[in-house]
Amino acid sequence: MIRRLSPCLAAAVTTLTILAHPDLASAGTKAGVTMPDTLQVDGTTLVLNGMGVRAFTLLHINGYVGALYLPQKTSDAGAALSEKGPKALFMQFLRGAAVDRVHQMYLASSRLYCSKHVCTDGDKVAFEKLLGTVRPVQPGDRTGFIVTDSGVQVLFNGAQVTKIDDPAFGRTILDSDLGTTPPSEELRDGLLGKSSS
Repeated sequence: MIRRLSPCLAAAVTTLTILAHPDLASAGTKAGVTMPDTLQVDGTTLVLNGMGVRAFTLLHINGYVGALYLPQKTSDAGAALSEKGPKALFMQFLRGAAVDRVHQMYLASSRLYCSKHVCTDGDKVAFEKLLGTVRPVQPGDRTGFIVTDSGVQVLFNGAQVTKIDDPAFGRTILDSDLGTTPPSEELRDGLLGKSSS
């Protein structure tokens, strides 16, 4: 049976000419969030590599579900980062949060990453531009990062909110979730397809 795309992803399709496979019967589902099996970005078909949950606080309250799309599946972070071609990362929020809470989420991730890696001046400029797009979120809101050889397109509920013309920053964004300093191991393992749905 053919199921329609969610409104958020349908908007992303229109804005960025990203085509999702219309049959979601075998799409990934995590914590009540469903993502399509495939996306097509700039003529390249990306497959859903994995989905993970990001939990917050000591009570492990689920905050958002992440979904990673790659040209081909892999459970190896290094291979995912070095793989040629476009990649996509989506975060669908499970809970609402004020703008300062979302801002702090990004800052905490950046500080953790830069504490273990060399963050360049270019990274810092790009991150400030990214912070300028932060807004309050409601359950079901979705942030997306489309990483290509020309940079990073940042989406919010399907609409492009900015484009960062720095391909290296795209790798930084992905590495901050997939590498040695992820927001949580549960999220990283899920994105790499290592956890059950």
